[in-house]
Order: sequence, then structure tokens, then C-alpha cells
Amino acid sequence: MKIKVEQEFDCNLDMLLRAREERYKHLDKFPELKKVTIVAEEEDGETLRQVRHISIAESMPAVLATVMPEGSQVLIETSEFSLKEHLHTFEVKPGGGLDIFHITGVSRYYGLDDGRAGRNYDIDIKSKAFLIGGVIEGAIADIYRKNIEKDKTSISNFIKMLEEGDGSSTASQDPT
Repeated sequence: MKIKVEQEFDCNLDMLLRAREERYKHLDKFPELKKVTIVAEEEDGETLRQVRHISIAESMPAVLATVMPEGSQVLIETSEFSLKEHLHTFEVKPGGGLDIFHITGVSRYYGLDDGRAGRNYDIDIKSKAFLIGGVIEGAIADIYRKNIEKDKTSISNFIKMLEEGDGSSTASQDPT
């Protein structure tokens, strides 16, 4: 199953990129981000590589809970963010070596003609679960759509903090 999402922000591209990365340094102000743990990070100058664990225990749909064994409620995301092209590529798989579903995606951050900024997502979700693969793909797609909207709200709120001077720190890309 493929999903596409387009979003616009009321700020310029530099501010969007800064808010996208720095909000993880202020988890006390963004409890919705606490489900994400960065377990590895490496930057080579133009590319930031990360491995993140995403806890899904609280938000797992029933159809997914039926095929996920106990203790596998963590997703493993490996990603690269091109600091030059503002391009985020990612792959998400269930923890524990399960092969129930596989998610790949690309997100682009870009400036708009009116001085504001935007981002888009192209995500591909595939499930190998016998008989219920399509249902699992649909459930994951719904979760992604909702989480991308929550992420937009989080970024927008952090942009307001930055504009008010409450979130200043130095930049180093932290992909979402």
C-alpha cells in the first residue's frame, strides 16, 4: 500500500529544518515525541544516519496486536537525511527480527515560492501476513497519516517556541 502526504508550514525552509531537528532536544515540552529513542547517530558532513526505536505498544491497532508476539512492540527505523538536499529516506521494520511488515519511505523538505516551506512523504507499506496483509497495511497507513499530522503540529509548535526565543540551540539534523 502506498500513501502520499503533502504539508505546508508558515515559516521558511531554514526554520522548518531547525524545528524538525531541535525539538527532540526538548522532549519535556513535547511528550508525543517520547516514544522515539535515538539509539545510533552518525554524521559525515552531508548525510546524517540514524537508528531509532519507536515504541508502538500504546497505539498498536488490534489487527497488528494479533500477529505481533509479546515484546515486539518496538519498531526499528534506519534512516538517512541528506543535509544538502533535505531528503530523508527511511526503512521501518518490527523489532525482534519479525518479517510481518516492512515500510520504506522518502520525505522531502523544500521552500515554497511564497517564502514558506513544505514537506512531502511517499511511503510504501508491505505486509506478508497470510490473509490479513491488506488489513495490516491499511492499519499501518492510518497510523502513519495520523502520526505525520501530529508531527506537523509538533514542528509548528516548536517553530512558535523558536520565534519566541524558548528553544535556541545549535543545529545538527535529526530526521523525522
